[in-house]
Amino acid sequence: MKGPRFLAIAALILISVSPVLAQAGSIDGKVSRDNGKGVGGVTVVLSELGRVEITGNGGEFRFLDVPAGSYNLSFSLGDNADSTTAEVSAGSVTTVDQVVDWDVSFAETITVYSASRRRERIVDAPASVTLVTEEDLSQESATGQLAKVLEFSPGVEVTQSGVADFNLNTRGFNSSLNRRVQVLVDGRDPSVPFLGSTEWSYLSNMDNAASVELVRGPSSALYGANAFNGVLNMVTKAPRDIDGGRAGLAAGELASIRGDFSLGTGLGESTFVKLSAMYQEGESFYRSRVGQVEYAGLPFELVSVDNEYDWTNFSVRLDQYLRGDKDLLTGEFGLFETDSNGVTVTGIGRVAVQDSERTFLRLNYSTPRFNVLAYQNSRETPDQVALASGGRIFLDTENAHIEVQANYDFNEGKVRFVGGASYRETEIDTANNNGFQTLIFQPVDSDASAVFGQVDFLLTDSLKLVLAGRYDESSLHDSQVSPKAALVWSINSNNTLRFSYNEAFQVANYSEFFLDAPTALPTPAGPLPSVNLGAIEAALCAPFGVSCGFGTPTGFRALGNANLDLEEITSYEIGYTGIFGSKAFLTVDYYQNELENFITDLSVNPFGSINPDFGPYQAPANHPAPSLLVSTLANALGPSLFPFLSNNVDGSPIFALVSYTNAGSVDTEGIDLGLNYYITPEWLFDFSYSWFDFEITDLAGARESELLPNAPENKYSAGITYNAANWGFSVKYRWTEGFLWAAGSFNGAVEDYDLVNLNAHYQVNDRVRLGLNVSNLFDDEHYQSFGGDLLGRRALGSVTFNW
Repeated sequence: MKGPRFLAIAALILISVSPVLAQAGSIDGKVSRDNGKGVGGVTVVLSELGRVEITGNGGEFRFLDVPAGSYNLSFSLGDNADSTTAEVSAGSVTTVDQVVDWDVSFAETITVYSASRRRERIVDAPASVTLVTEEDLSQESATGQLAKVLEFSPGVEVTQSGVADFNLNTRGFNSSLNRRVQVLVDGRDPSVPFLGSTEWSYLSNMDNAASVELVRGPSSALYGANAFNGVLNMVTKAPRDIDGGRAGLAAGELASIRGDFSLGTGLGESTFVKLSAMYQEGESFYRSRVGQVEYAGLPFELVSVDNEYDWTNFSVRLDQYLRGDKDLLTGEFGLFETDSNGVTVTGIGRVAVQDSERTFLRLNYSTPRFNVLAYQNSRETPDQVALASGGRIFLDTENAHIEVQANYDFNEGKVRFVGGASYRETEIDTANNNGFQTLIFQPVDSDASAVFGQVDFLLTDSLKLVLAGRYDESSLHDSQVSPKAALVWSINSNNTLRFSYNEAFQVANYSEFFLDAPTALPTPAGPLPSVNLGAIEAALCAPFGVSCGFGTPTGFRALGNANLDLEEITSYEIGYTGIFGSKAFLTVDYYQNELENFITDLSVNPFGSINPDFGPYQAPANHPAPSLLVSTLANALGPSLFPFLSNNVDGSPIFALVSYTNAGSVDTEGIDLGLNYYITPEWLFDFSYSWFDFEITDLAGARESELLPNAPENKYSAGITYNAANWGFSVKYRWTEGFLWAAGSFNGAVEDYDLVNLNAHYQVNDRVRLGLNVSNLFDDEHYQSFGGDLLGRRALGSVTFNW
């Protein structure tokens, strides 16, 4: 793999960046209340230079490369303002701690990064953004279910199929192994390259997370392929911010046991290290479908597996601060192992991952103006079982990625630019121990590169124009341009109206391009994995000295389509974000989308109708009577089987049962509403509602069932949260209207369902904390995607120790 070469190149870039940065002074500061708590979202202006920064959620800000001299700093947030002075010396850091007594609400101080790839107040962002704070993540960490922290958010579709099997989406067209929301962890893409989807158990160490942001709506202009419906950006805790240790233990229903440990410590004034480890095991909601199913309409399976799972997750991170804390060099290594990762719903049926190891290396050099990121991901999965056919699947993947990003301000902060470039290489191999490929016909290599940028123009004090775009090239698809434009009108400091236009795309994953895997034909008697045509081999092939390939049973195959086009979306959106009386935080978004070139789930392929690479069966070229052979096969197989008889890439006979294709155009529209109302500083009421509708404008050869959005027309949630000095609880309710689901071999109706979740915590003292997490409090069995498990209650108790 070329990963070591990538890391070497990245190291050279990192070494070369630092010396060229100016050696002037700098200002490091924090805006806080008198209790020491930071105030985010404050606009800080360095008046003499006309430079502007926004404080982060912890109140921190920084100005680099400031010439020696005296400066005035002004601070503002809403109707609040303050100022101070600072003296800067060449080569030194000036510290400014500004204490304010402003009466501002939590919502006014929220800042986000992901919408523009730089820090801004959430009310000023040119997209819809949901923020999950470190405290919220900590209260849910015992579950190990990252996707569930977003299930009560407006516009978010979280469908759960098992303890660790989730599909996260926004604004329609969810699917099994959904990848329409790009997931990033510290800028690194942790998805399974072969599928492009997220392996949520890999992200189960939630105690390591500092924040999670979800951008709703197409985001390819900054994030490229597969940021089709949004971006989920998780940032992990920096070692310096931990300064101590934590150990946790959780246990509960489904024989669940979890232990985690983290430690952050300094190795000097500028060097910090973090160790993080987690182990989790338990039973899932899985039930065997050999000869029986949990609910009507499910296909039977040939094999069953245990319903147990276990995960081990370990990482070590080293941070080195340079140039007087101006710059940060980070190196990180992570390892994830499982002997049984549970069962996952896929397009070819359910698959059990019984052995897997994942590693990553990350190298990052950041300054307030530049960021250089390089990483390598590796995943070895030597033992997977397709439950529908009994086929054994092996999958090894590696990718290496490098990305450079810069940001600048011009014209006294009225013009802000962020831009960069990236390059990635990926390798896929599915050979088993005997060298036979189990998922693709032969190993695959690919590469992709991109350049991107966004410019914010402050046209007036209240009107901002945002223009962004990205150019992507790949060996897998034609080049693609993704533009974005937005107008953000600040009615006042706490109320904004947003108009935006976006184009985005989704590229087929390696499975959709190159899949060659065993599957089975559903029959009333059960799955049929193959047909024995040995008699025809003996009668019409062997006598002529020709091998037709029918000597062994001819299997049914699920096949990729190398001719797939990009899936594309064009989006128009009007959004409002407002804060009322320091009590209510309201978001309302209306969108219209135009989608085309859908990549269907696996669909039947009679006579190569959707994938011409696997058309009607052709007799061997050296067969003396090809017409006789073909007609005999047609008579023997009949009209239910013969249309699927075809030839594989090497000419061998197969039943090309299902494949992928592009089909159809659909218009969608919807409304997302979210409300957080702070009744008192301790009590919070939250509510969300989403309405979604769609219209098929062109089938283009597809069946209507292949263009289902797999999403409800209506859904809503409501919750109440109480947080006192040392204890708190939350009760949240979610209702989802029934909808039709079609994804691969699973097609059926998902009925209306609702559930109640309960969370509570009690801080015994400064070091000990007790927690309770109950999902589906009333144990109402239901399924959230057709083909997924019947879900019941999962209650966990936890205790954490800090030092």
